[in-house]
Amino acid sequence: MSTTSGVDTTSLAASTGTVQSVAANQQLGQNDFLNLLVTQLKNQDPLKPMDNQEFVAQLAQFSQLQQSTQQVTLLQQLISAQTTNQQYSLLPLIGRQVSISGSAIQLESGSATFDYSLAGQAADVQVTILDAAKQPVRVLKLGTQGAGAQQGQWDGYDNNGVKAKPGAYQYSITAVDRKGVTVDATTTSLVTVTGVQPNGDKPASLLAGDYAFDPATIVKIH
Repeated sequence: MSTTSGVDTTSLAASTGTVQSVAANQQLGQNDFLNLLVTQLKNQDPLKPMDNQEFVAQLAQFSQLQQSTQQVTLLQQLISAQTTNQQYSLLPLIGRQVSISGSAIQLESGSATFDYSLAGQAADVQVTILDAAKQPVRVLKLGTQGAGAQQGQWDGYDNNGVKAKPGAYQYSITAVDRKGVTVDATTTSLVTVTGVQPNGDKPASLLAGDYAFDPATIVKIH
């Protein structure tokens, strides 16, 4: 063992090597902390052993680190359990029709129904059906409509008279009054739940064919 000006250079070198190893990882973990403490004890200067208060303080830090690690692990387990329970709680919705806030429209066999609400009297209402690429498939001219809840229907044909493929579509509504001023429209979609899509640690999504939506957007279960 060699010393310089009362400093145990062997202990210093060993401790420095441990600290450099920890610094390289940019994270002091439980094992790193314990290895650092053991290295200090093994290489301390017998003539100048580690101060008792300092030793107790390091043990307290180690205990706090261990408790924090356990708390993080427990929290992750709780989140995972909640996510799993949420997924199972959504299973009874499969096969049910639900109304959701949004502009989805589900074309199965035949026609598709969509709901919306107008903030005021509209002299001209136009509905545009869009495919997954946001391209217009069909434009429906619904004419004059009053304020309040409305319901429209798409026969499933595109603008060229060709039957559209079954699947998930979206729709947009343009409404104006007699002066050409825009009338606000709120859209509600009626879809059939076909499955549950897990999203890792995030809340699961519901599926309506290829369309995934947040269960929180459900406004009515039919």
